[in-house]
Amino acid sequence: MRKTILFLYLLIPMYLLGQTEHYYYKGKKIPLFVDENKICISIPKVSEKASEKIFANIKVLGKINDEIFNISVIHRSELKKITSLNLWKEYAKSVLLTSCYKTTENAEVSLTPYLNVQLKKEKDIDLLTAYAEKYGLKIVRNSRLMPLWYILAVTPDSDKSPLECANMIWESGKFAASVPDFCSDDLNCSNDPLFDEQWGLNNNNYTSIDISACAAWNYATGKNVKIAILDTGIDLNHIDLVSNISNLSYDTETGSSPSIIYGDHGTHCAGIAAAIKDNGIHIAGVAPDATIVSISNLMDTTTNSRLKRADGIIWAYQNGVDIISNSWGSATHHDAIENAIRDAFRYGRQGKGCIIVFSSGNGSLNNVGYPANCNDTILAVGAINEAGMRVTSSNYGDKIDLVAPGDFILSTLPNDRVGPRTGTSMACPHVAGVAALILERNPELTVTEVNHIINSNAKKISGVNFNITKPDGSWNNEYGYGLVDAYNSVINTPSVVYLQNDTITGTNVITATKIYVGKDVTDRKEQGDVVLGPGNITLEAESVEIKNSTTVPVGTVLVIGD
Repeated sequence: MRKTILFLYLLIPMYLLGQTEHYYYKGKKIPLFVDENKICISIPKVSEKASEKIFANIKVLGKINDEIFNISVIHRSELKKITSLNLWKEYAKSVLLTSCYKTTENAEVSLTPYLNVQLKKEKDIDLLTAYAEKYGLKIVRNSRLMPLWYILAVTPDSDKSPLECANMIWESGKFAASVPDFCSDDLNCSNDPLFDEQWGLNNNNYTSIDISACAAWNYATGKNVKIAILDTGIDLNHIDLVSNISNLSYDTETGSSPSIIYGDHGTHCAGIAAAIKDNGIHIAGVAPDATIVSISNLMDTTTNSRLKRADGIIWAYQNGVDIISNSWGSATHHDAIENAIRDAFRYGRQGKGCIIVFSSGNGSLNNVGYPANCNDTILAVGAINEAGMRVTSSNYGDKIDLVAPGDFILSTLPNDRVGPRTGTSMACPHVAGVAALILERNPELTVTEVNHIINSNAKKISGVNFNITKPDGSWNNEYGYGLVDAYNSVINTPSVVYLQNDTITGTNVITATKIYVGKDVTDRKEQGDVVLGPGNITLEAESVEIKNSTTVPVGTVLVIGD
């Protein structure tokens, strides 16, 4: 058997590349194809210094959660880089390397340091112990709820991979089952046929370089949130957008409704933000249940264009839009645009402020373009590629807030088509979509609060030095606070609880006695007889229990979160 795990001083043998291997399932050999580009590196957590030194010198594609090992997936070229360093001789003993594979269905799987073995009967534990010693394995524990199943791990004393060990244990005929432990992305995230090509939502090649949309959709999809796309107009009948399109739209050129299609740019941006998910058609948007509001503008070859765009911003907030996505810039400054943006922050969303997102511009400049740079409450977004590197043309500088996927982004085009586009224009609606997920979770948040959630929960891209401290965390001149992260943003959004009318008595209060506040049942503290309200109450807790005689005025909002 060929070895697919390396310890100590060994480099990658050529026979690991492009080979076919297998594991056993119900006695049958299931083929696996070695991934020539990736490898899995595991370092025991007790060797913390080794982890720090080695991972500081390599770019990580993805991490795998584990209690015993620090496990990451890296490019094989990164391994060549660290084996050439002096530190390799010192720390190589602590490093376990296992192959990554593709299945016959082209799914990507990573071999972890573990294997799972099922005994035929309880007394076979002695037999398992003997095989563990034979192959240099450690018995970690048995399954908590299936006691005949055991978890074993390879050690530096193993001279074979977990895959080889699992196969040899099965081939002994003495055990009910023996399988290597593989890690893979097993979420059934979307049934849209082109979803696998949307690397910005779920990156199959660089697993940490996406916005973590799949995980976020377990908590929010943008319901009841309106995203305006101020652009060249949207195909209002596009098959992958139509059920999310608002019946309100506006054309800034004529000052009337409906909006008009002046190009394909607006439709493309709309699909990124909120294309329908799980309809078996084309793609999925970041906020697949959000409402899309089309505001059209020619963007060029027209007079008074900047004043008309300012009209579009005013129309948006006056017509109940929550988020305004702007994938455009202006070569000259205009007070009307700035006034409109200021008013949308001041009066939009019943005084809580519209969330306004702008692309940073595509001039390859160390200076965020206008009007993205004209107001600090704007979210200015740059573009990265699939590997996490700034798109060369993407503007950056001291006004950049964060980055989002913006290279070869697949999205909707007029006449029921789809196609790829590149630029900060594509990055901007990713962030608008994330803002919609947040507002579904808590529509009471102000624009400043939403911006803080997005910025402070951005992913820190491996290899980028976020060495500047700003109000929302560590920051970098090219990447801002990092890559927008839908999942972290959503789970760190404080929830909002509305008191329902059917619990209110004729005196407009809840009849109660005590209120208990705490993060969980074990630390819940009695606050005694209290009166909540008038107005909104923020409680630093995850759970609230209301008992008899506490008075809560109708309409009071309890905002609950850490």
